[in-house]
Amino acid sequence: MKIKLLLDEDVSLQKDCNLCQEVALNVGQKTNYGSVIIYKTGNSLQEDWFATISPKTGGNPEEDFTIQLMPLAHLTHFSQLSAYPQLAKNYGIAFSRLSAALTELMAEKEFYPRAETREFSTSVATYGKCTTWKDKKEHLHLKIFPFRNAIGQPYTVDSTFEKKEVHKNQKTGEEFVQMKPVHKVFIPPERFEHLSKKLIELLK
Repeated sequence: MKIKLLLDEDVSLQKDCNLCQEVALNVGQKTNYGSVIIYKTGNSLQEDWFATISPKTGGNPEEDFTIQLMPLAHLTHFSQLSAYPQLAKNYGIAFSRLSAALTELMAEKEFYPRAETREFSTSVATYGKCTTWKDKKEHLHLKIFPFRNAIGQPYTVDSTFEKKEVHKNQKTGEEFVQMKPVHKVFIPPERFEHLSKKLIELLK
Protein backbone atom coordinates (compact mmCIF):
# COMPACT_ATOMS: atom_id res chain seq x y z
CA MET A 1 0.00 0.00 0.00
CA LYS A 2 1.20 3.53 -0.76
CA ILE A 3 0.57 4.73 2.79
CA LYS A 4 2.80 1.92 4.12
CA LEU A 5 5.61 3.03 1.80
CA LEU A 6 5.23 6.61 3.01
CA LEU A 7 5.35 5.60 6.66
CA ASP A 8 8.55 3.65 6.00
CA GLU A 9 10.35 6.68 4.54
CA ASP A 10 13.55 7.91 6.14
CA VAL A 11 12.61 10.95 8.27
CA SER A 12 16.11 11.66 9.57
CA LEU A 13 17.66 15.06 8.90
CA GLN A 14 18.63 15.64 5.27
CA LYS A 15 21.83 17.51 4.37
CA ASP A 16 20.28 19.25 1.36
CA CYS A 17 17.15 20.45 3.21
CA ASN A 18 17.25 24.05 4.44
CA LEU A 19 14.60 23.35 7.11
CA CYS A 20 16.56 20.39 8.46
CA GLN A 21 19.54 22.75 8.82
CA GLU A 22 17.44 24.97 11.10
CA VAL A 23 16.56 22.18 13.55
CA ALA A 24 19.74 22.62 15.63
CA LEU A 25 19.09 26.35 16.21
CA ASN A 26 17.74 27.61 19.52
CA VAL A 27 14.87 29.99 20.21
CA GLY A 28 15.96 33.53 19.35
CA GLN A 29 18.53 32.51 16.73
CA LYS A 30 18.31 33.51 13.07
CA THR A 31 18.25 31.10 10.12
CA ASN A 32 20.19 31.57 6.88
CA TYR A 33 16.97 32.88 5.32
CA GLY A 34 16.67 35.52 8.01
CA SER A 35 13.77 33.96 9.91
CA VAL A 36 13.92 33.82 13.70
CA ILE A 37 13.25 30.67 15.74
CA ILE A 38 10.38 31.66 18.04
CA TYR A 39 9.29 28.32 19.52
CA LYS A 40 10.31 24.70 20.04
CA THR A 41 8.40 21.95 21.81
CA GLY A 42 11.60 20.00 22.50
CA ASN A 43 14.53 18.36 20.71
CA SER A 44 13.32 14.87 19.78
CA LEU A 45 13.07 14.07 16.07
CA GLN A 46 10.17 11.71 16.71
CA GLU A 47 8.22 14.03 18.99
CA ASP A 48 8.89 17.72 18.48
CA TRP A 49 8.21 20.80 16.37
CA PHE A 50 9.75 24.22 15.88
CA ALA A 51 8.43 27.50 14.53
CA THR A 52 9.88 30.61 12.91
CA ILE A 53 8.69 34.08 11.97
CA SER A 54 9.57 35.07 8.40
CA PRO A 55 11.36 38.35 7.64
CA LYS A 56 9.06 38.76 4.62
CA THR A 57 5.32 39.04 4.09
CA GLY A 58 3.06 38.97 1.07
CA GLY A 59 0.79 41.46 2.83
CA ASN A 60 1.29 44.88 4.35
CA PRO A 61 4.79 44.98 5.94
CA GLU A 62 3.52 47.43 8.56
CA GLU A 63 0.74 45.08 9.69
CA ASP A 64 1.25 41.50 8.52
CA PHE A 65 3.64 38.64 9.26
CA THR A 66 3.85 34.88 8.80
CA ILE A 67 4.71 32.12 11.26
CA GLN A 68 5.95 28.78 9.92
CA LEU A 69 5.58 25.52 11.87
CA MET A 70 7.66 22.42 11.07
CA PRO A 71 8.44 19.02 12.59
CA LEU A 72 12.06 18.49 13.54
CA ALA A 73 12.03 15.23 11.58
CA HIS A 74 12.10 15.36 7.79
CA LEU A 75 8.46 14.42 7.32
CA THR A 76 7.06 15.06 3.85
CA HIS A 77 3.38 14.27 4.35
CA PHE A 78 0.71 14.83 7.02
CA SER A 79 -0.19 11.13 7.03
CA GLN A 80 3.22 10.31 8.51
CA LEU A 81 2.09 11.81 11.81
CA SER A 82 0.07 8.65 12.38
CA ALA A 83 3.31 6.75 12.97
CA TYR A 84 4.41 9.14 15.74
CA PRO A 85 1.64 9.63 18.34
CA GLN A 86 3.63 12.06 20.50
CA LEU A 87 4.58 14.12 17.44
CA ALA A 88 0.89 14.32 16.51
CA LYS A 89 0.01 15.36 20.07
CA ASN A 90 2.71 18.04 20.12
CA TYR A 91 1.47 19.31 16.76
CA GLY A 92 -1.87 20.15 18.36
CA ILE A 93 -0.15 21.88 21.27
CA ALA A 94 2.21 23.86 19.02
CA PHE A 95 -0.48 24.87 16.53
CA SER A 96 -2.85 26.08 19.23
CA ARG A 97 -0.17 28.04 21.08
CA LEU A 98 1.12 29.70 17.90
CA SER A 99 -2.42 30.58 16.83
CA ALA A 100 -3.10 32.10 20.23
CA ALA A 101 0.11 34.15 20.13
CA LEU A 102 -0.61 35.39 16.62
CA THR A 103 -4.16 36.35 17.56
CA GLU A 104 -2.84 38.16 20.64
CA LEU A 105 -0.61 40.33 18.46
CA MET A 106 -3.36 41.00 15.94
CA ALA A 107 -5.54 42.40 18.72
CA GLU A 108 -2.91 44.84 19.95
CA LYS A 109 -2.86 48.31 18.46
CA GLU A 110 0.92 48.35 18.81
CA PHE A 111 1.16 45.65 16.13
CA TYR A 112 -2.01 46.34 14.16
CA PRO A 113 -2.90 50.08 14.16
CA ARG A 114 -6.53 49.48 13.19
CA ALA A 115 -7.21 47.29 16.21
CA GLU A 116 -9.16 49.68 18.45
CA THR A 117 -9.80 47.19 21.23
CA ARG A 118 -8.57 43.76 22.27
CA GLU A 119 -11.94 42.40 21.14
CA PHE A 120 -11.30 43.63 17.59
CA SER A 121 -12.37 41.01 15.06
CA THR A 122 -9.42 39.07 13.65
CA SER A 123 -9.10 36.17 11.22
CA VAL A 124 -6.26 33.67 11.13
CA ALA A 125 -5.41 31.59 8.08
CA THR A 126 -3.26 28.50 7.61
CA TYR A 127 -1.55 27.02 4.60
CA GLY A 128 0.00 23.57 4.78
CA LYS A 129 2.25 21.99 2.22
CA CYS A 130 3.23 18.38 1.74
CA THR A 131 4.65 16.58 -1.29
CA THR A 132 3.08 14.23 -3.78
CA TRP A 133 4.62 10.97 -4.89
CA LYS A 134 6.44 12.45 -7.90
CA ASP A 135 7.61 15.66 -6.25
CA LYS A 136 10.86 16.20 -4.41
CA LYS A 137 10.57 15.21 -0.77
CA GLU A 138 10.12 18.68 0.71
CA HIS A 139 10.09 19.13 4.49
CA LEU A 140 6.51 19.40 5.77
CA HIS A 141 5.64 22.96 6.84
CA LEU A 142 2.57 24.98 7.74
CA LYS A 143 2.16 28.73 7.53
CA ILE A 144 -0.04 30.63 10.00
CA PHE A 145 -0.81 34.26 9.24
CA PRO A 146 -3.37 37.08 9.59
CA PHE A 147 -6.03 36.67 6.90
CA ARG A 148 -6.20 40.23 5.61
CA ASN A 149 -4.80 42.61 2.98
CA ALA A 150 -3.34 40.89 -0.12
CA ILE A 151 -2.79 37.58 1.71
CA GLY A 152 -6.40 37.60 2.93
CA GLN A 153 -7.99 37.00 -0.45
CA PRO A 154 -10.51 34.16 -0.76
CA TYR A 155 -9.09 31.05 -2.36
CA THR A 156 -10.80 28.20 -4.21
CA VAL A 157 -11.59 26.30 -1.01
CA ASP A 158 -13.39 29.32 0.49
CA SER A 159 -17.12 29.67 -0.07
CA THR A 160 -16.64 33.40 -0.66
CA PHE A 161 -14.47 32.59 -3.69
CA GLU A 162 -17.63 31.54 -5.55
CA LYS A 163 -18.96 35.07 -5.14
CA LYS A 164 -16.10 36.69 -7.04
CA GLU A 165 -17.04 38.26 -10.37
CA VAL A 166 -16.31 35.94 -13.29
CA HIS A 167 -14.64 37.42 -16.39
CA LYS A 168 -14.06 35.87 -19.79
CA ASN A 169 -10.95 36.01 -21.95
CA GLN A 170 -12.12 37.45 -25.28
CA LYS A 171 -9.56 35.46 -27.27
CA THR A 172 -9.86 32.04 -25.66
CA GLY A 173 -13.29 32.22 -24.05
CA GLU A 174 -11.73 30.96 -20.83
CA GLU A 175 -13.35 32.19 -17.62
CA PHE A 176 -11.30 33.69 -14.79
CA VAL A 177 -11.57 35.81 -11.65
CA GLN A 178 -9.39 38.73 -10.69
CA MET A 179 -7.02 38.61 -7.74
CA LYS A 180 -4.66 41.18 -6.28
CA PRO A 181 -0.99 40.43 -7.02
CA VAL A 182 1.04 39.27 -4.03
CA HIS A 183 4.68 40.29 -3.74
CA LYS A 184 6.80 39.27 -0.79
CA VAL A 185 8.50 42.24 0.84
CA PHE A 186 10.72 42.63 3.88
CA ILE A 187 9.15 43.64 7.17
CA PRO A 188 10.94 46.78 8.51
CA PRO A 189 13.89 45.54 10.63
CA GLU A 190 12.81 47.31 13.81
CA ARG A 191 9.27 45.94 13.56
CA PHE A 192 10.52 42.44 12.71
CA GLU A 193 12.79 42.39 15.76
CA HIS A 194 9.95 43.67 17.93
CA LEU A 195 7.55 41.02 16.60
CA SER A 196 10.12 38.25 17.11
CA LYS A 197 10.79 39.19 20.72
CA LYS A 198 7.10 39.57 21.51
CA LEU A 199 6.25 36.16 20.04
CA ILE A 200 9.09 34.49 21.94
CA GLU A 201 7.80 36.11 25.13
CA LEU A 202 4.22 34.95 24.50
CA LEU A 203 5.33 31.41 23.68
CA LYS A 204 7.52 30.83 26.76
